[in-house]
Amino acid sequence: MPMTREEAIEVRKLTYEDYQKSKRHAFQLNADYGRWLIASLLLVHGAAVAFVAQNDRLSKVILPSVFWWHISGLLLAFLCGFLVWANWSFHARIYEAVNPGMIYDDEHWPNFDDGTNRWINWTHWTGIIAGVVSALCILASSLAAYRLMTP
Repeated sequence: MPMTREEAIEVRKLTYEDYQKSKRHAFQLNADYGRWLIASLLLVHGAAVAFVAQNDRLSKVILPSVFWWHISGLLLAFLCGFLVWANWSFHARIYEAVNPGMIYDDEHWPNFDDGTNRWINWTHWTGIIAGVVSALCILASSLAAYRLMTP
């Protein structure tokens, strides 16, 4: 049984509202978790270098073997932050295609750009990879320091 025009408009209205709600939730959750994760990586890498550098013995014995792990981790955390920012920017661009005219007219139904969708996917996964590799730099630094401290 086909929908009446009023039913179709109601379905379109609900779809439009769902798109808008999803956009707001995605932006907020990504921003909150992204800030927390990136700040944690930056804090751990920066604090590790600062801690080791404050002790004369540790700075001579351990810092040379862990320094570049933490510098790499910091750079990867910044890269992760940049990729997450780019990802949010692409999300904002893709939702520009959603407008209330879609409720009443097929001509206004959003046509999401495949190129932007690919960039969203690429920045999403490369941001995750950069963050994970940054975290692995903490593990590598710890193993390097452990090897130097064990006889």
